[in-house]
Amino acid sequence: MSERSAARLAGALFLLVIAAVLASPAAAGSSAGGIAERLDDIATHPSGLQLSIVLLVVAGIATLGLAAMLHAITRRQDPSLAAFALACRAVESGLYAVQILGAMLLLSLSRQQTDSARELGAAAADIAVWSTNVGACFFAVGSAVFAYLLLRSRAIPRPLAILGLFASLLLAVSVPVQSAAGAVTTEGAGILLWLPMLTFEVVAGGWLLLKGIRSTDPVRSPFAGTKQSDEVRTA
Repeated sequence: MSERSAARLAGALFLLVIAAVLASPAAAGSSAGGIAERLDDIATHPSGLQLSIVLLVVAGIATLGLAAMLHAITRRQDPSLAAFALACRAVESGLYAVQILGAMLLLSLSRQQTDSARELGAAAADIAVWSTNVGACFFAVGSAVFAYLLLRSRAIPRPLAILGLFASLLLAVSVPVQSAAGAVTTEGAGILLWLPMLTFEVVAGGWLLLKGIRSTDPVRSPFAGTKQSDEVRTA
């Protein structure tokens, strides 16, 4: 696959991941109230959680595809960094599986009305929620590296790449702090920290989808030519 095709596919996947991630909790419904109330609600209206599971599967696969396309675009800049960023996003994609298993377990437990089912359901809900914070840490680091490589490659406009780098570093610092404080990164006021990243991914996704990429030739050091000339003279 050519870099231009990879860039357009990356743009489409950026937008697909955003749509799936935003739609999944909306489909699952409100998590307010106790676990007994939530299990009763799932038992009465299971289609919402079922749709949420499908959207999580889409988000996980699309995230892995996006990471592969970004790796294809940026590996000429620094293969090691690009591979590291790919690995971070792959871990993030894998953590979607934890959320999917948690949701499937809740769906199964909603058919049982026992105290042990409620206790297990509460644990499953907590694991699914906290996997979001863990996944966000790997997402932020991988996104920061990819944004840095996109900035070096000039594949997207420089201000857009800088916004992506800033938004990623902001999350890379804030999400671990939120986790240590016992706060879910996508709830309450903490969700405001995601607005710069949302802006970057929507704009970058649209740019890559519609315009592709600029030149991604590796940026050479300004001293490379001088060093080569000196070696020629010495020889």
